[in-house]
Amino acid sequence: MTSPGPAKDVSDWFSAFAKFTYDPVSGLKSNFDRLAIQRGWGRKLKRKRWTECQTNCFAALYGGVAEESKLEKWQDLCREVHIADPPESITGCKKVLGSRNVLVNLVNLIDHRSIGVAVIRFETYRAFQNYTLNGCIYPREEAKKEGFIKALLRKL
Repeated sequence: MTSPGPAKDVSDWFSAFAKFTYDPVSGLKSNFDRLAIQRGWGRKLKRKRWTECQTNCFAALYGGVAEESKLEKWQDLCREVHIADPPESITGCKKVLGSRNVLVNLVNLIDHRSIGVAVIRFETYRAFQNYTLNGCIYPREEAKKEGFIKALLRKL
């Protein structure tokens, strides 16, 4: 099977897989894990598909390159991660989002926009690390490409 194309919504990526029923109240990881089991994907293919899934779903919900040049989109992201008074420039938004005390998980952000869960802004690096290492890792190489994601990327 070829890779699913760009998604307009989280469910779009999953709809490319026949006989899989996307659960709109479950999170991204839960739906993906069910799909991987249904398809019998091995470790390598599962990792590849997880990267595709996250990349497509994040782009569908947060926009791609065109959105990265819009100040209001950066300010919206700041507000979503509990930055009450977003800066008045894209550079300022990138700086505040990249600060050491802004610890959010990218899979949680996808779930926030797709199923309405609260954004978790972790109080400590250890709490962030524990949550993220539990299968909610966004692929570093993909994250480095994306402006919004790159601003939130943290080393584990």
